Amino acid sequence: MNARILKGLIALAAVSSSTSAFASGFEKSIVWGGRSAGLAGIATPWVQGAEALYFNPAGLVGDKEGRSLAFDISPTSSQFKGPINNNNDESVSERKLSTPLALMYGATVNDKLGYGIGAFVSGGAQAYFNDVDFSAASGYKSEVKTDLMISEISAGVGYKVSDDFKLGLAWRFVMAQADFSFVKRTGTPTATSFVNAKLTGLKDTEAMAFRLGGQYKLSEKTELGFGFRSEVNLEASGKVSGQVVSPATALGAANPAIAEADATARTTFPMAITVGASHKLNDEWNLFGEYAWTQYSRIGEIPVQTTSATIGNTSLPTDWRDQHNIRLAGEYLATAWPVRFGYGFTSTVTNADYARASFTPPGPAHTLTVGTGNAVKVGESDLKYDLGLEYTMTSGDVGDKAAAGTGTAGRDTRNGSYSASAYVLHMGVAYMF
Repeated sequence: MNARILKGLIALAAVSSSTSAFASGFEKSIVWGGRSAGLAGIATPWVQGAEALYFNPAGLVGDKEGRSLAFDISPTSSQFKGPINNNNDESVSERKLSTPLALMYGATVNDKLGYGIGAFVSGGAQAYFNDVDFSAASGYKSEVKTDLMISEISAGVGYKVSDDFKLGLAWRFVMAQADFSFVKRTGTPTATSFVNAKLTGLKDTEAMAFRLGGQYKLSEKTELGFGFRSEVNLEASGKVSGQVVSPATALGAANPAIAEADATARTTFPMAITVGASHKLNDEWNLFGEYAWTQYSRIGEIPVQTTSATIGNTSLPTDWRDQHNIRLAGEYLATAWPVRFGYGFTSTVTNADYARASFTPPGPAHTLTVGTGNAVKVGESDLKYDLGLEYTMTSGDVGDKAAAGTGTAGRDTRNGSYSASAYVLHMGVAYMF
């Protein structure tokens, strides 16, 4: 049975085409999770069973022997807005529907040891701006986009050190695939000539990554949790093509298409540390809190190397800042269906000097969630199902919105307002047997 489950997980990771709605860096505050999403994404202190493989591997050893199979899916509708052309007109991305998902199996084999295997989406971003109008005599409409997915196959163990303290460790096989399209101006910040570079089929894998977690029962009412995710350095190889555009000249010999060539892009999926707490206030209320720090300051630029003489080696400057997530939530239990609600704050990651419409806006993000869940008996087993609704928004301004051109250090950054929003339905099912 375990072999069949493992084959299914590998197949899931191989065919998954989902990604996160948008990224503070490369990841949303809540990627997926039926129950945790209703609690603003908080899971580190309380999670047990198969889903602990992602949130906190210490929870792979449960309070009693048994097995669990968990499936989560999060249909997500997202949209980006921001200036791209030389007039700083607001461009609006397509509203994309993506489906981050996860499938995991876990087992507590005795009162000391548990393990889990699984596959899941852990990061990504998706923003499509088609037909960006540069008001050019050439008639060329530019494509600007970010389409990134980071998925993982993972295996881990949890060990109960004492009645109050658990530790867990999970190995991660990380897979990244991406397409990027961007505008590279060829002169001063207000230059009209540019290259529309299109990177496609970028892929890379990294097998040397891990998660470490712990859970500590401070009292009968209070539980603490911590998690550590190691850094992953990615060097994705693919192809580059594009178009040279001089707006005053009709497309033709003076504005040649760029022949397809080899390309490589490098970046980092950074280290993260999470600490959280859950507290049973009384028979009716549970309270939750969590803080997460992610080292996005490691990404000062995204270098792009190509064999194309026209595009050449270049880089997308980012100079991102470390990400801080603060999450607070409550759960009301005095109804047939529990009522969960939460709020999450995500600090500004994007440097306004290097803002791009297809990346996260240069401002903080705010997340509101509500959720519920229940369980039914299936013979001697339990089938748990959970639902969460999420709304996330973020926005930020760059320079004088009324001014032409740009006054920032990054010459491809435009003055104006940048924003992104996402609506998400988080669903999770866990079979406990």
